Order: sequence, then C-alpha cells, then structure tokens
Amino acid sequence: MGEAQALYADVAHGEGSRWLVLAETPAAALQRGPFNPFEGDAGKLLDNMLRAALLNKAGVVLLAPLARGAAAGAGASLPEALPALVADARPDVVLVMGRLAAQALLQSSEPFGKLRGQVHSLHGAKTVLTYDATYLLRNPADKAKAWDDLCLAMSLVATPGAA
Repeated sequence: MGEAQALYADVAHGEGSRWLVLAETPAAALQRGPFNPFEGDAGKLLDNMLRAALLNKAGVVLLAPLARGAAAGAGASLPEALPALVADARPDVVLVMGRLAAQALLQSSEPFGKLRGQVHSLHGAKTVLTYDATYLLRNPADKAKAWDDLCLAMSLVATPGAA
C-alpha cells in the first residue's frame, strides 16, 4: 500500500463527508517516485469519476494506492497498515477500486460481480467495491456499473435528514 494522500486539497474541508479511496495501481507506478493518482488516461478517468460524484466539492477525500502485482513480501504490511489507515481517516465510506484489491481486502474468492453492487464492512467502515479506472478504459461497457457503484457509495453519505 502506498502512502495515503488528500485529494482536492484546495476544497474547504470543514463540512461534508469523509471518503477513503483504495485504488488498485500497477506496482511500477508506486516505484517511480511521488505517486500522482491523476496521471495518464486512467488517472484522468479516476478524476472524472470522483468529480462526477462531486467529491471535489466538499468533504475530505483520501486516496491510498494498492500495488497490483507486488511481490509477496511487499504487501505484507497491508494487514497492519489498513486498520490504522481506516482508524486515522475515519471515513464515512470506503471506495475500493479494482477486482484484485477487493478480493484481497475482503479476503474473498467470490467472483467480483457478486461482490460489487452491495455494501460491505472494512474494519467497521461502510465499503463499496467498483472497477478500477484501468479496467474501465479496456472495458468501457462497464462504466455504467461503476457509476451505479458510485451512486451506492454516495447514498451511504447522504445528508442526514434528507429522505
């Protein structure tokens, strides 16, 4: 897991929801130096997805990259690091992006299609799974499903009292 970073830092964070985005990322992207989540076409799509969910407007959005294809020893700290990250971030919702990340974090061998589209719990935080941006670039027909997942996540942090 790469270091968590605040996205949209220029937004006033006094009010709004708290999001933790755990995004599956090629391991090489984390080894090149400072990680830029909005780099390349996949990064632009990720930014567009988060902006469509209005996460750039209010609240706190933290993104932690999860290395895809990392050596077995490289991910050894994830079981210790993730509970601490969730405790520190205190997210209203966790958005997990990527099949491999979702299955690893939930410790499930269920097909991804059965895991997404519902609310899970990750260290006590409401969690929604969706496709990672790289996958969506290769399979644009699944963008509607990713939007449904984002809508589900947004519904979990709807303004109290709004019905």
